[in-house]
Amino acid sequence: MPPLVRTLTPDDRAEAKAIWRARFDDSPAFTDWFFTERFSPETSFCAEENGTIVSIAHGSPMRLNVRGVSLPAMMVSGVATLPGNEGRGLMKRVMRALLEHCYERGIPLAFHTPSHFSIYRAIGEFPCSDARLYKKPAVPAVPVEWDDMPSAEELLDVYRAATAHYSGCVLRDTLQMERRMCDLLCDGGRFLSLRVNGTLEGYLFASPDETGFYCEEALCRTPDAYPALVSRLPKGTRVKLPPDASLPGRRYAQGVLVPVDVSYLLKTLCGRPEAFTLRVLDPFLPWNDAVFDGAGRRTDAPPTDTLSSGRLSQFLCGYLPFRDVFGECTCFCADEY
Repeated sequence: MPPLVRTLTPDDRAEAKAIWRARFDDSPAFTDWFFTERFSPETSFCAEENGTIVSIAHGSPMRLNVRGVSLPAMMVSGVATLPGNEGRGLMKRVMRALLEHCYERGIPLAFHTPSHFSIYRAIGEFPCSDARLYKKPAVPAVPVEWDDMPSAEELLDVYRAATAHYSGCVLRDTLQMERRMCDLLCDGGRFLSLRVNGTLEGYLFASPDETGFYCEEALCRTPDAYPALVSRLPKGTRVKLPPDASLPGRRYAQGVLVPVDVSYLLKTLCGRPEAFTLRVLDPFLPWNDAVFDGAGRRTDAPPTDTLSSGRLSQFLCGYLPFRDVFGECTCFCADEY
């Protein structure tokens, strides 16, 4: 008998938390925070066998800025299978249920940060955003003086200015900014700011790890302000930065966008019927597997192009350009689980 795939309930919290702890290296403090503040059973799914959860995917509704357009989206996190149940296709079943839920509720996009891109290649996903990993040099060594936390409103003003030009970044309100602050401080995180003439120009959160400190969120109003922001960090600190930050470092593929509703996305992000006739290949989400014009309408016309939905997502968000239809954008997402 196939496993039962269903939404989570509040009563599943302890079991879901145990799977997270078994599969991920997150600190106990972060895991406790997630299952207290971020746990959303009504938008999360699992596979259950004989009364035991064997695979799980968490969903958190948000909004993304894609090419300057605000779109409903679902952040997917904590996709994991109970040890001993790998290789059975359980993850695919649970992910499909979550994406079907999105489609039925008019959420055209999902996004997440894979631990290994190869795992998700099997369901047709490809990178759609980049980040840059910078490591603070050993010299000059400067004593670190951490800063007091400003208001969520002041941080949000910097966040919005810093991320407005990125395609694929989360659109935050004050409540979401407050939640993100708690997230980044819950496991011993510290805070540094960059002020110019009293105005907050940039900020970062640094959490202790096995090598010193790691900064998961570091943002400035302008790309050329980052050197001054990170100059106060301890030597050896690793910092995740936007890909266009004016610092050296390894640029790497960061996250994916899943086009849950290709028709909606083509209509919203292109809207030109004459732009192309596109054959979209999507065996995972069958409603996307069709021929569309540039306005997202199904058509019987011969296709001018053929793309998998995963490749199409790279063009829709601007990670790669597509002829004269979709120009290239700088793609980055500050949120990551």
